[in-house]
Amino acid sequence: MGTLPRALATVAVLAMLAGCGRDINTPLASAEVQAMTADNVFFGMVSYLTSSGVREGKVEADTAYMYADSAHASLRMMTITFYDELGRERATVTGRTGEWSQETNRMVARGDVVLIIASDSSRIESQEIHYDPGLDKVWSDSATVRVLADGSVTSGSAFESDMSFENLRIQDMRGGARRIF
Repeated sequence: MGTLPRALATVAVLAMLAGCGRDINTPLASAEVQAMTADNVFFGMVSYLTSSGVREGKVEADTAYMYADSAHASLRMMTITFYDELGRERATVTGRTGEWSQETNRMVARGDVVLIIASDSSRIESQEIHYDPGLDKVWSDSATVRVLADGSVTSGSAFESDMSFENLRIQDMRGGARRIF
């Protein structure tokens, strides 16, 4: 081996040895992120709910943690928009957190949840609101406040409604209830 190849080999070996003693400055994920059990994490997630090719809803979340073994998603800063058979908006639900079963499309929104009913611009507030498409039902087992477009307020211990919001019932109702003809 000549002088030049031997010198290059020596430089290469010295460079490799020098690299072995250095700390790597690669950024690491926080302990919280490393402890996550989610299979996938999506930021700015948008997904559409369909049945027989018809759009029934849209799920949006600032962050979605997806679990493949259960087809379950945990949502943060979420919005769900529900549509009728003609594609018109029925209602919108927002919450700080939520859960969504991708197999059944059942959902629950939690934390300062607000449901806006498009047909009458009324608002329902609760700490937790559930949705089950198989039952065509939305409900809460938590304290509920309904604010009508004219500002009338009705509160109760829970509520239940069909998705057309024609059969909305508030349990243990208190406040200004009125019937619109």
